[in-house]
Amino acid sequence: MKSLNPACKLIGLVVPTLLLAGLHHPAVNLAVFAVCLAALLLSRANVKVLAGTLVPVLLVAVGMFSTGYHFHAGAGMPINAAAQALTGAAVWNGLVLGSRVLAFAGLGLLFVLTTDRILLVRSLQQQLRLPPVFAYGLLAAWGILPNMMEEYKRTRAAFAARGIRVFPVSPALLKPLLVKSVRWSEELSIAMESRGFDGRAPRTCSQPLRLRPVDVLFPILSCALFLALFFLLGR
Repeated sequence: MKSLNPACKLIGLVVPTLLLAGLHHPAVNLAVFAVCLAALLLSRANVKVLAGTLVPVLLVAVGMFSTGYHFHAGAGMPINAAAQALTGAAVWNGLVLGSRVLAFAGLGLLFVLTTDRILLVRSLQQQLRLPPVFAYGLLAAWGILPNMMEEYKRTRAAFAARGIRVFPVSPALLKPLLVKSVRWSEELSIAMESRGFDGRAPRTCSQPLRLRPVDVLFPILSCALFLALFFLLGR
């Protein structure tokens, strides 16, 4: 998965996600989640990050199952001889909601943990014709993010040295971070303009990304598979 073209991978995962929203079959959702986990392991994704992310995902899935189980369509009906049927409907509703969380999370993790953000921007610009202004803006934002994290730590340490206790999202911490971010963005904009970066001028790519047959086949096969499932099971 890591070697696939990011733009093709994005299409091959976003379109099935939209189609999956129209299906109400827990078996399909669980199968998608299992396939995503297998693909992540085969792609040698960061196991620690994957395990740490799956913990809140599983908690949310359990919570959604509990919500669907206790608040299904027949929850307001009086208990009678059809109690067994109501119980089955409750379990089914809970499985639909809980498994949906797992399927969507699996597809999202499969994209995030196997895609390089720099290659993603380059692929969006070259294959999907993303305007260079937006591409440069995304790359610049990702470049400033480490500086923002360091500035946040320094500001928090300065408050701690003076014995002032502040919350992690306190305005006292965020105000200087906002001022520094605006200053960094202005300096970066001036630096790019002085070096000839113009979003309207034609320019070549220093590292062109070429499409391979497997890159084109992945979105075609994934979209075709989920389209078939949508028409067969979505009735």
